[in-house]
Amino acid sequence: MIKRPIIIDTDPGVDDTIAIMLANADPSLDIKAITPVTGNVQYALTSRNALFLREYLDMDCKVGDGAHTPLFIENKDAGDIHGTGGMGGYRVPTPKKGFDGYAWDIIKEEAEKAGGELEIVTLGPLTNIAITFLRYPEIKPLIKRIVCMAGTGGTGNMNRYAEFNVWIDPEAADIVFKSGVPVTMCGLDGNDFCGITIDELNGYLEKVKGSKIEDLFSHIFKHFVKRRIAGGPEDCIQVINDAITMAYFIDGNLGKTRKCFVQVETKGTVCAGQTIVDFNGISKQEPNVDVLVWSDKKMFTDMLDKMIEFYKK
Repeated sequence: MIKRPIIIDTDPGVDDTIAIMLANADPSLDIKAITPVTGNVQYALTSRNALFLREYLDMDCKVGDGAHTPLFIENKDAGDIHGTGGMGGYRVPTPKKGFDGYAWDIIKEEAEKAGGELEIVTLGPLTNIAITFLRYPEIKPLIKRIVCMAGTGGTGNMNRYAEFNVWIDPEAADIVFKSGVPVTMCGLDGNDFCGITIDELNGYLEKVKGSKIEDLFSHIFKHFVKRRIAGGPEDCIQVINDAITMAYFIDGNLGKTRKCFVQVETKGTVCAGQTIVDFNGISKQEPNVDVLVWSDKKMFTDMLDKMIEFYKK
């Protein structure tokens, strides 16, 4: 089997952790590097978590030192969502091994090595990718595609229209969406079809028993359950956005996309970070992004089941 060379750009993060577990379990992927970025929690924690996950999952890949802050705006995070340390309070031991270089240098090196076949999955703000394109614009033709957990064509989760990863660094998203590199946007509205109920979350606590990932996976899923219960009856569905994005990246049959022109609102006072998706072609602009508009929950949960079986071997 010829494996697909990929880089996972991420801000771990509870949902990022499940996505990385999923990628590591798939035999079709050749994970070249994990490149952490500030986002869900502050960079000192996202970077530590990335280094830890490489060791926890026995991953043979580089980890690159990424962006500690957004490009131009002040740093923010979602620590209230992801819990203490970014992994729902899981006690992350100090990683034994450090970084293998800067994220943008590693992305450039791996793109050149892969000769046009490198794919990037982004699970956090797009700061590292924007910096790479600003420093090394010549490598854009060497990136096969970027699949982003980013944006939404509908309502947001940070303001009325902005999704978190774009809201954190809208200028970076704008650079990437305008780069000319093929981009797929797996946004909130496309991922929502794969929401998991509290009962289903609890079911996974049974399924994962006896696996290598039981302690961390169970801790994260208990964190999901706790948050859903705290949210009340109207908040009983957990959408693991990063894992859904990774599942779609692994197998494109999981979702359907539409080619659209997408702009990022970088300066708005009400809707900064909005991804404006021209579904109806009103702007007459050339489409620049494949936008996920539907995803298959049954296929997603089957992939989670298969992942757990991998870690029981």
